[in-house]
Amino acid sequence: MNASAAGALDRLLASPAGGGPERGRGETLALMARAGSDAAVRAWLGDLARLLHRDAPPELAEYERLALLGACAGFLERTLSPYAPEHVEIIPPLLDEIRAVYGQLQALGGGYDRDEFRYRAFHYGLHKACYLDWRLYLSNTCY
Repeated sequence: MNASAAGALDRLLASPAGGGPERGRGETLALMARAGSDAAVRAWLGDLARLLHRDAPPELAEYERLALLGACAGFLERTLSPYAPEHVEIIPPLLDEIRAVYGQLQALGGGYDRDEFRYRAFHYGLHKACYLDWRLYLSNTCY
């Protein structure tokens, strides 16, 4: 991971992702910190950064990186690999969905809770990776 990507990740992890332990945010912050400090996750984030839009507004770029961080945390937890084609296939649609929701919120005037969006972007990435693991497990078990 290059120095600017590492710095962006450090700033991302330092930014608040919620206002306390309500709705599991305390656990999410701890998971984000653990994932962000893991060498494998940091390397994956650096490699997957090529999928981010270079011209995204800073706020959207932050949400995209949080979604990637969540997916990488899920990959680590479920022993999946972002280098396997059947695993990394979830990343482009994940980022497209984050961009679409962000676009919809901007079209409505941008009056939304940014901390809530950070929290949900991370969790959505994590959810996508865990769902992928479940889907792969079922395909191997049932077929």
